Amino acid sequence: MTRTFLAGLIAILALAAASVAVVLLLTGDGRLPARAAIEPAPPPPTPPAPLAGAASPASPPSSDLPAGLLGQGVPVAVERDLPPPPPPRDSWEAVPVTARAGALGPLGAAVGRELNDLHERLSACFDEDVQARHGTQPVTAVRDGAPQDDAGMPVLMLQLEAGGNQVRIVDAPVEARGGASDGLIACAQRVLRGQVFEAPTGRQGGRHRLLLTLSP
Repeated sequence: MTRTFLAGLIAILALAAASVAVVLLLTGDGRLPARAAIEPAPPPPTPPAPLAGAASPASPPSSDLPAGLLGQGVPVAVERDLPPPPPPRDSWEAVPVTARAGALGPLGAAVGRELNDLHERLSACFDEDVQARHGTQPVTAVRDGAPQDDAGMPVLMLQLEAGGNQVRIVDAPVEARGGASDGLIACAQRVLRGQVFEAPTGRQGGRHRLLLTLSP
């Protein structure tokens, strides 16, 4: 009986030693325990959202630059309104504009007197029946790059040719309509166009442009 007890005790000790050896073998070579091995790995961190803000002034969203260059300070060409080219030297648009007849000296004084004599005929152009008769006639207009605003009274640009102590009104294109009808403008241009009168041209011979405001 004693032998049998000792044999059973030895068998129990051997089984316990084998169990300890198995545990040491699994935990002593760097492998994780079984529970840790079956747990899922944590998800990768979510990348931060892009910051909202104004686009770089050097790289607007509408630029045709490659996506890799946007926001990198690459200069972007901006279209700008270029000034109009200068008028030809022999055109009326190249002649300086005079706002008042008095600024032309003796020549302007003569022009002013002639315009006063024509005032009654020009005033008749404001009559509605007269405008109706001239409504189908063509109207000339200035070709300057920046004419006056169409506000207030109608304004014509007298084109004057001076020489030999005479002044001729070549044309009177409209500078600003001021709400005037085609009939009124056409009537006034017909009255002024081709008028010739005496004037002391002297050194003021040549071409001039003079603004004329129409009034009843």
